[in-house]
Amino acid sequence: MIGPGLIGCGFAGQLLRESGWDVCFVGRGPIVDVLRRHRRYLVRLVQGGEAEEVVVEGVSAVPFADGAAAAGAIAGADLVVTAVGPANLAAVAPTIATAVAARRSPLDVLAFENLAGAGAHLRRHVALHLPRGFPLGEFGFAGAVVQRAVSRRLLPSGAGDWLRFVGEREPTFVVERPALVGPLPKVIGLCPTDRYGAHVARKLYTYSAGHAACAYLGYLKGYHYVHTAVRDPEIRAAVREAMAEGQRGLAARYGPAIAGGPADLDAVLERFGNAGLADPIARVGRDPRRKLSAGDRLVGAATLAAAAGVPPQKLAQVVAAALVFCDPAEPGCRDLYRQVAEVGVAGVLAGLAGLGPGDPLVSLVAEHFDRLRRGWSRDNLLLSLERQQWAWASGSGRRPALSGAVV
Repeated sequence: MIGPGLIGCGFAGQLLRESGWDVCFVGRGPIVDVLRRHRRYLVRLVQGGEAEEVVVEGVSAVPFADGAAAAGAIAGADLVVTAVGPANLAAVAPTIATAVAARRSPLDVLAFENLAGAGAHLRRHVALHLPRGFPLGEFGFAGAVVQRAVSRRLLPSGAGDWLRFVGEREPTFVVERPALVGPLPKVIGLCPTDRYGAHVARKLYTYSAGHAACAYLGYLKGYHYVHTAVRDPEIRAAVREAMAEGQRGLAARYGPAIAGGPADLDAVLERFGNAGLADPIARVGRDPRRKLSAGDRLVGAATLAAAAGVPPQKLAQVVAAALVFCDPAEPGCRDLYRQVAEVGVAGVLAGLAGLGPGDPLVSLVAEHFDRLRRGWSRDNLLLSLERQQWAWASGSGRRPALSGAVV
């Protein structure tokens, strides 16, 4: 299991152990030392006001920095899983290539990454580190779409404390069956599909788009958690409408069976309202550049909606909100807003999403952004999304910094 993070430990590792697999984590940072020392961790599954704690025991861990040990663990495995984030797949590819070159039997790799074509993407990176003519076709690289949200990881605070993860109960994940070379791995929750791209699009353009909308619109109103933001009536309505725009685009492209219906959107909103996750807006909204890239959850959903004849008004509003999002823990979090001032909305969207200046989505985002920046500043809160009413009106003089607790 390459990547002992939220999905690696809080989802894949737990299901693999419950399915009877021996699990070895390969990763970086203090979590590897904790896993090596304790050989167990806890996953707290929360839903509907109830919680279940699952102890994951008997795991091992290898530091990625120990290249020989990491490659050896991968080479000796019956199944390899990655959950490192799309931006880090290129970094783990050389070690996977070393392991693949040392094997004498086929191997399947499951890429638990929020990326369309994750398996093929990882395969291309691995191929760059193998000799010409290497029979990489004997190895499977398949994408996997995770249905569970895992919101938090808590490192032990003392000698008797546990490494803990907090997530939803949902155990299912969709696997790109045609990309595998061996039989289906026997893992709880595995759902094989021949329409992997459609399932990736469904997750990105409904669930992921709605999640991002909660974060970016919630940030404008001063909320700190997704579950409090989605309980705001204006935000809830806007998030639902943004997801509905993406859903209508999905229906036109992939059919109603993939797109789902109104009940599916209601179910997603209920998941966002799960207070037990305490999912921080800062976590969900981080890395807005990636979330605004071509084909990702916001621009991708808006483009698909527009192709179906659906004006992506709410998605455009969310994109505009993303351009001013600030995670205080993220260096350079003001870069996007400053970049808009330098090159305009069209310039930013051209660089991030490849949109031409004449694209209707660019005009829609620019309209929403122009309305937004009339009142936005770091020390101001949006009181009404629909009326664009701010705590401190533009032109009213110096705005004092807001103080006190904000939910």
